[in-house]
Amino acid sequence: MNRKPEHEIIPEVEINLYDYWKVLVKRKKAFIGIFLVPIVIVTIISLSLPRYYRGESEISIPALPASNSPSVITASNIVSLIGNIDDSQKVKIFKNPDAIDSVTISIPKTSTDKVNIIVEAKTADVIPQAFKEISDYINNLPEIKEENARIKAENDFKLESLTEAKKANLFFLNRITDMLKKGQISVVNVNPSDLIEKDANLSLQIKNLQMGKVAVGKLAPASITRQPTNSRIKQIILITGLLSLFAGIFVIILLEYIDRMKAREN
Repeated sequence: MNRKPEHEIIPEVEINLYDYWKVLVKRKKAFIGIFLVPIVIVTIISLSLPRYYRGESEISIPALPASNSPSVITASNIVSLIGNIDDSQKVKIFKNPDAIDSVTISIPKTSTDKVNIIVEAKTADVIPQAFKEISDYINNLPEIKEENARIKAENDFKLESLTEAKKANLFFLNRITDMLKKGQISVVNVNPSDLIEKDANLSLQIKNLQMGKVAVGKLAPASITRQPTNSRIKQIILITGLLSLFAGIFVIILLEYIDRMKAREN
């Protein structure tokens, strides 16, 4: 087995975290400066940004009656139909668009039948009205209005059929009951109690259809912050801190590497 001469053997470089720590301690002033300066600058700029009141609410999507065609009134479809509400949409939706800073519409992670809405505004008093205007805007979307009309037509047809069935069942029940009272018949194949139960079930179905209002859903009460805040300040500072940390480590190690290369050349 051939062995390399000792002068050709390159010693293995051991990666020791303690060596990196000693480098950071050695150049701690430069590291702290690289780390803190961007954070201080970003914090000052962020705190000078406008602060807004934040309101949050949800729209619950109702359980729609069974249908042969799929409904577009779902949380995912509503979010995709609205998209991001930009300045041009604000003018269409809100009576006071200048008071609204941003609107975020999404689906909560814990539910698939709700639409989460977050509104940031200059004053807290405009937020409840903003939620109502968003709800009205959703209900007046062409796709939603068309779907509402289709569901209403189906409900009206079902309601008419149930009403006719109830009338026929009630007429038959009254006739059987009257004939039994007069003694015209003594035994019947149909039990009057079954007809009474059927009438009650039909009445319940009719009542549900009459009370059921076709709409996107019910808007939950909004939760509004008592004091204006800038929800993005913490996120911006955190991201800046992480970037500054990695940048500081990289620059310090790079400087140490350059110094060692110069020392080796000398």
